[in-house]
Order: sequence, then C-alpha cells, then structure tokens
Amino acid sequence: MKRSFALAILFAVAAGPAAISLPCAAPAPTKADEKYDTRHERNVLDFWQAKSDKPAPIVIWFHGGGFTQGDKKQIIDRDAVIDGFLKRGVSVASCNYPYLKDASYQEIMVHCGHAVQFLRSKAKEWNLDPKRFGVAGVSAGALISEWLGYHEDLAKPGSADPVERCSSTVSAVGAYWQPMGTDELVKPLMRAGGPPLILFTDAPASDSVHHPKYARTMKSKADDLKISAELYGGPKNDIAPPPAGETFTTLFLKFFGKQFGLKP
Repeated sequence: MKRSFALAILFAVAAGPAAISLPCAAPAPTKADEKYDTRHERNVLDFWQAKSDKPAPIVIWFHGGGFTQGDKKQIIDRDAVIDGFLKRGVSVASCNYPYLKDASYQEIMVHCGHAVQFLRSKAKEWNLDPKRFGVAGVSAGALISEWLGYHEDLAKPGSADPVERCSSTVSAVGAYWQPMGTDELVKPLMRAGGPPLILFTDAPASDSVHHPKYARTMKSKADDLKISAELYGGPKNDIAPPPAGETFTTLFLKFFGKQFGLKP
C-alpha cells in the first residue's frame, strides 16, 4: 500500500477526540520502557502487573498515529482502562513500534508480534498466563491487533532465541476506530476459528479514514466465518450504540473479562 494511506490516518488521528492523548495519571508502570527487542530503538513497552495469586491474563495495547507517529502513553480512556483491568486481576502492557520511515507495514506487524512473544517469554517471571493474552488498539493499533489476532503464529520452534520460540497468538482482539487498510491488511488473514473480536467506533461517515463501513465490514467478515464479534457505534454514525450506561471502557473490560473466563 502507498504511504498516502498512513498519512491520511495521521491527519485524522491528529484531528480526533482528546481521548487519543490523555495526561498520564494512571498508576506508574511496574516496568517502564522495557526493551522487547533490540532491532529498533522504539521497540519498548510499559507493563503494569496485576496483583494476583495465580498467573494473570494480559491485554496488550498498540497506539494509533497512522504508522508515522504516536506513543505507548496514548491509551483510550487511559486511567479507567488501566485501573479497570488491574482491579480485575488483568495485567496491562502498552507498546511502541517502528514507524513507516524505518519499516514496511508487514515488518511493523512482525515487530509488534515480537512484543507479544517477549511478554509470553516473561510469563513465569511476571506472573502471566500464557494462554490468556489479548490485544487491542486504536486506528493503526486496531489493524496491528487484528493482524496479530488472525495471522499465523510467528513462533520459530528451532530458533536459538528463546523469545522467538514463544507463540505470538492471542485469544481476544479489541479495535477502536477501525481504519482504512482493513481490506488489505486484515480481512485476507481471517479464518474460521479466529479469536473473538470487539469493535467500537464513534467516527462519523465524514471521516474517510475511519469511516464506519470499515467496522461494519469487519463484523460482516467475522459473522461469515462464525467468529464471535461485537460491534458498537455512536451518535455520529448509524451503528447501534452501546446499551444504556455502557461506554467503550466498560464494554472492553467486560469483553476481555469474559474471554479470559473472569467473573463479572
């Protein structure tokens, strides 16, 4: 795909809601700027460890920014999301990744897959359940999360690198502001038996990059393949909104909690 796709997402994200860039008032990470790979300087993540007597599930967040900007501190409804997961015994990670000036789309996705593998390699040390890994993101981060969810496992069993021997698979996927690039980067990878998906978009039809049709087409593809999928819209589009009293944050907390087998 052409870089104009990335630039279009960049401009749309820059003009998006303030929730994309919130002040950092969440609990301090247990591990900050942890290097998950040495192949690029941006391959770092923040990790919040949930207090749990048993190995905890984890949700891994990938930021937006059109693959040309953005940072791991940018999490939608950051305070509520991090606190909400931690209080439910779910650990959280948020990852940076290379920009298009240094890597192709495919290469960026593989870098992000390595972040998942790195975290799985830390399962024993950081008290994580390797069978309960979820990914989520906004815009470009939504595409990354879905790519990881539906791409074949990146594990290399014969590798000398113990991280590369770990699986990149996940058991649940969350996407906010499904963007253009959906047809090229994600839909061709989807197969029956893929992980459950939650989609949330309050973008209007005037937003050509995050047009609601992209979320609808993901839901339609998932339905065709009998992949469990939830889709919620907002007052600016014609997609059914969340039930009364529910928000993006509460829906995502409940969705991942359900996929991880947690009590409501």
